Amino acid sequence: MFTRETAPNVLSPEQEQILHEQAMRILQEIGTDVLHEGAKDLLKRNGQDVDGDRVRWDEAFVEEMVARAPSSFRVLGRNPERSITIGEGAQVWANVGGPPFASDLDEGRRSGRIQDHDALVKLTQATDVLACVQSGAVEAVDLPHWTRHLDMDYSVLRFSDKPYTCYGTSGPKARDAIAMAAIVHGGRDAIERTPVTMGVVNSNSPLVWDFRMADALIAWAEANQPIIVTPFLLAGATAPVSVAGGLAQQVAETLSGVALAQAVRPGVPCLYGSFFTATDMRTGSPAFGTPESVVAVLAGAQLARRYGLPFRGGGALASSNAPDAQAMSEALMMMWATVLAGTDFVLHAAGWLEGGLTASFEKFALDLEILAWLRRIMERGIGFSEEELAFDALAELGPGGLFLESSHTMTHFRDWLSMSPVFTTPDHGSWEAQGSPTADVRANARWKKLLESYEDPGLDEAVDEELRAYIDKRKAEPPEDEE
Repeated sequence: MFTRETAPNVLSPEQEQILHEQAMRILQEIGTDVLHEGAKDLLKRNGQDVDGDRVRWDEAFVEEMVARAPSSFRVLGRNPERSITIGEGAQVWANVGGPPFASDLDEGRRSGRIQDHDALVKLTQATDVLACVQSGAVEAVDLPHWTRHLDMDYSVLRFSDKPYTCYGTSGPKARDAIAMAAIVHGGRDAIERTPVTMGVVNSNSPLVWDFRMADALIAWAEANQPIIVTPFLLAGATAPVSVAGGLAQQVAETLSGVALAQAVRPGVPCLYGSFFTATDMRTGSPAFGTPESVVAVLAGAQLARRYGLPFRGGGALASSNAPDAQAMSEALMMMWATVLAGTDFVLHAAGWLEGGLTASFEKFALDLEILAWLRRIMERGIGFSEEELAFDALAELGPGGLFLESSHTMTHFRDWLSMSPVFTTPDHGSWEAQGSPTADVRANARWKKLLESYEDPGLDEAVDEELRAYIDKRKAEPPEDEE
């Protein structure tokens, strides 16, 4: 029911053009700082105005480069049956990624551990709602910071056979991810033919491509792995306080990143990424689920369609510090916008809490319930078969009849009515007799049951040994300079 074709246009054609022209003006008159010598040399060879670190981008060059990027692409899973296609209408959802803290009702909020990361990967593997795994589901703070990316990417490769986004927050980390993916998927040539992982790059807003992100972008482009180009825009902090101003900046930063990637390797898959929300001026923290966040997702998707790029945006984002009513209200506002926008790829669709500082196991379970309902709406919609129109059942009961007594109800209610194990409806007396469990308590039991259902996909022993040998070798080397 909700696809790119049915997505609402919140911008008029005139407003789209205004944003495009403003973005091109930003790139041409202000430019961006590019803090990577190799990237600047490449752009200069392509005719761009490079003055120190400042690059002023030619509109014709940017449009030519962006046109090289495909409108859709395939990402191969370790289990080929789990492979995904981005950009052809189906929404692909992935778990939370990036928080330094984990939380659950049993242990409370804590620094992330590799065991928490492994558990979140296994939960993502166990559910059929999430089709993609995000490495760095929670930061493994208990491991050395210069090598923990190896352990987190290994966690994804070992405990899941779904497509994944790698950790890759710098060039060296991206190259490690590419090397490990090549070990699992048959070599560098094989993964260059068909991508097997995706990388996220965030411009340092406003208008800076720092060395780490530019270097990671170049590494993924050279390997032909899809690049999710996503400015990190907080209205009033890293972007103008106005939505229109932020959107123009988003276009400028996104398209400059896509253009750089295409200059490195023409045809490398790129996504137009949107991470644009308000700043709460009372605290300086990001505020998710606000009207500004919602319209930014809808507008971002429309702009991505304008440029013929798959769209990454939205997610079950929440500012609340607990998996409470505020968290789920914010997350649901964001996910409805995400679905209505016809978003192609969604990071942080389950487990995001505290503005991205915490990966919550209870919220993970709550978000899965919301996602399951949204998927049912998208995939099933309203059925119009003769059986679903139910004339015969109504005729059999007649006026004043009770459908609880109908064989039609008994035959179909399991298929046609959604009944969540987390969002339950007992009467108050029964609920009290059960101990008065709130939704977060039921969610605690739910994620534990899901984790128990996890089935290890296994990994070829020789491949596993090669992966571990690569990790051991890299850990024995001195940390690389990531500037």
